[in-house]
Amino acid sequence: MVQVLLVLGLLLMLYNTYTGFTMRGKAPGGIIGERLTQLNWFILLFALGYFVVGILTWSRPVDSLLIILGLILLFGAIFVLLVLRLVQAVLAALEA
Repeated sequence: MVQVLLVLGLLLMLYNTYTGFTMRGKAPGGIIGERLTQLNWFILLFALGYFVVGILTWSRPVDSLLIILGLILLFGAIFVLLVLRLVQAVLAALEA
């Protein structure tokens, strides 16, 4: 179960990374572009963290702490997805 949570979170974070970097090309320069670049680097680091946690915990026996860790990481990926959707909405509003 922990592996499933970690793989789902990693896949979602890879999607978030792709979405963030493609969105950066559409963002104007200035403060929005700068902050979006910073956000993308943090998303990339977060995705690498999923990968490292997955490697370090892959062969460990399942316990409640690992399940909680997997849930926290999965919900973190969902949070990043929601933040990216908000940024997309802001960029769309600025274009109009």
